Amino acid sequence: MKKKIPPVSDEQFYDFFAKDEELPEDYYDFFTNSINNAKNFSIGHYFWFITNNIKMRTERTSENIEQYTPYSKNEWINSDTEFFMNLFHPDDRPHIMGAFVFSANLRIELLKAGKTEVRFNYYGRMINRDGDYRWILLQSPLQYIVNYEIKASFVVVYDLSHFIIQNLPLLSIIDFTDNEVQYFKHVDQYTHEKIEVEKPQITKREKEILKLMALGLNSPEIAEKLFLSYHTVENHKRNLRGKTKTKTSAELIAFTMNHSLLIL
Repeated sequence: MKKKIPPVSDEQFYDFFAKDEELPEDYYDFFTNSINNAKNFSIGHYFWFITNNIKMRTERTSENIEQYTPYSKNEWINSDTEFFMNLFHPDDRPHIMGAFVFSANLRIELLKAGKTEVRFNYYGRMINRDGDYRWILLQSPLQYIVNYEIKASFVVVYDLSHFIIQNLPLLSIIDFTDNEVQYFKHVDQYTHEKIEVEKPQITKREKEILKLMALGLNSPEIAEKLFLSYHTVENHKRNLRGKTKTKTSAELIAFTMNHSLLIL
């Protein structure tokens, strides 16, 4: 049976996540390694923040957050969920909230079933520092979960504005245990695709090239950055397209994002 993702209101979203409890004062320490490793797995420019899901407040952010949003770090600290959700395009907002609720329920179901190697990718249009909406990829690679309830989340937002990619889903779910990917859109544009994939083996050098491609560098710039010849870079790109069965650089980057080949 195919599942649809219905939109939810601000009130429904708050009621689902908010809890009348307290987190330990040192709960931030749980996310330290993920914060330190974020730059090693990024594919493009990004910022991060930590939410206290009990209070529904943002309590920590990256130093660069004001480079990619209209607000300063001080404005982000202790901001509520509405503050964050209002960064999304009004047409996307209820569907993004619906995807968060849908995936939170699914994550707990999977944890109870013993599945921990699952990744959720969310896509939407978010406002930038200049007041323009651009596509972003949002991940929450690590969550503080107690008694099968999500108490806090480490959230990473990747800027996709420099990619020309069509037909981004609302949500993609990657199950690394079963090598399976599912794509969802919202209920008004509902399409569902479930495919089995064999995760390609990407070498260290190929990962370096993918990351630089995601940052917008072309082959001559990548060659200079990595002290390689232009032809060597082109050969690596050709091998990557072969491994991922993609035809263009945009398709290659889209495959990389949708299948979490580099990201946390």
